[in-house]
Amino acid sequence: MTEYFYRYRPIKAVLDEFHELENQEIYFSTTDEFNDPMEGFKDLFWRGDEIVWRNFLKHYILCTLQTANYCFIAADQFDPNILRNIVFWVPQELPEAPIREIYQRVSAEFLEEPAVKTFLSLMAARTSPVRRRELTSYLRALSGFALLIVLKEYRERGLLPPLAPDSAPPPREKLRSDATAMMEGVTKITSAEYPPERISEALFAANEATVAQVMLINEYNLPDRDKQMPMVFLSSRFPVAYVAALDRLVHRDWSVACFTKTAENHSMWSTYANGHRGVCLMFKTTPNETGVPALVIERVTGVSGTKEATTYISSEVSHEFNAVRYMAQYPAIDFFRSLGSISEMHMNNFWYRGDNGAFSECRDAVYADHDAWRKGYWQTFGESTLYKTPEWAHEEEYRIVAHSGFDMSDPIKRKLKYRFEDLAGIVFGARTDIEDKLKIMRIIDAKCARARRSDFKFFEVRYLHTESRFQLFALDLLKIQYS
Repeated sequence: MTEYFYRYRPIKAVLDEFHELENQEIYFSTTDEFNDPMEGFKDLFWRGDEIVWRNFLKHYILCTLQTANYCFIAADQFDPNILRNIVFWVPQELPEAPIREIYQRVSAEFLEEPAVKTFLSLMAARTSPVRRRELTSYLRALSGFALLIVLKEYRERGLLPPLAPDSAPPPREKLRSDATAMMEGVTKITSAEYPPERISEALFAANEATVAQVMLINEYNLPDRDKQMPMVFLSSRFPVAYVAALDRLVHRDWSVACFTKTAENHSMWSTYANGHRGVCLMFKTTPNETGVPALVIERVTGVSGTKEATTYISSEVSHEFNAVRYMAQYPAIDFFRSLGSISEMHMNNFWYRGDNGAFSECRDAVYADHDAWRKGYWQTFGESTLYKTPEWAHEEEYRIVAHSGFDMSDPIKRKLKYRFEDLAGIVFGARTDIEDKLKIMRIIDAKCARARRSDFKFFEVRYLHTESRFQLFALDLLKIQYS
């Protein structure tokens, strides 16, 4: 039995602005483009031995240094999203230039800081997971040391002007005592009623909310804020941005196209088809090799070329439809044991390797049974793209998820073509303008003539008063004819 899936679209998307119907394109959105702020959320947690935590700190100071470099160079052209790329760096990638020596010096000094040593010993001894807000609060407490060390190194090398007499940095001893007291205090929290993880989550959620308010007030009162944004980011926003960017080391970026199993959802028409003024595209599916309904889409699958020119190779690939799961709790992901977006060289030469050459126990989770790990990794990736909170359950959404080893950050590269033979019909909304209907009919008429099709169907949703709901009506008189 043939299954059909529907895609709600506004008129501007299918016609005059984006020409999706004429071009037979489906736009795959990134998580940042969705109306749900929880889209793409990963319930990451951190738990590991001294080796991975020490390398985590090396990575943090490396990213601080590289972000500082960018801040000084970019000035008013600063883009905070640069950290999404910097996060992939490891120390071994630094060129044989002064930056490598600078990193080695600031890294060594940072790791010798007593507050940093306290953090390392507490984290290595920790058996319960550390989650985002807690980790962010710890890094915020340590970021002052990282920034002081980096800026001091630059000033000693004459790359930054010396501090003005009235702008001396805060004394390290005060930073140190505050950071140490906070980190050690968390380990003493106990409760007979609630587990430590729930207590720390509540504590650090409140802490981060307070800090966010203070930062907002500070920026509101900041003179010439735009000119100072690079340093504002580096001194205030960096810990939050760093933890968020770590998501990219776990799973590669992905994009998604949304569908449903019905064209009669009044809420969907209102939200995604411009208040019934748009249309709903009806797609015919083809089962894949496992019997799951799928749609064939053309996408980049290879690359070739020379130094002068690069040619991307596209081919038709079957993409299956997956139902969204509406659950209050997202799947938990172990960060140190899920570094699937970085190379094995970086995993084995940096993240999992200690200073003495020994490997972290976290490496065993990946390589003891690599096939099982890889299967579990991709299962977790798939689940993370399909979870939404129960408030969205009324949409009954299905998704096609696209991810690739090729860069798909450009929106043009996320306009993927489908076969016209798989577009079975179009549903007009209750308020679709007649001029738009005629434009759509002419486009379909021309495409059917070229493809020699006479099976294309048109529908319309109308409100049925006797049943108090919208219902689909076939427009049987609209027959496609070709000579």
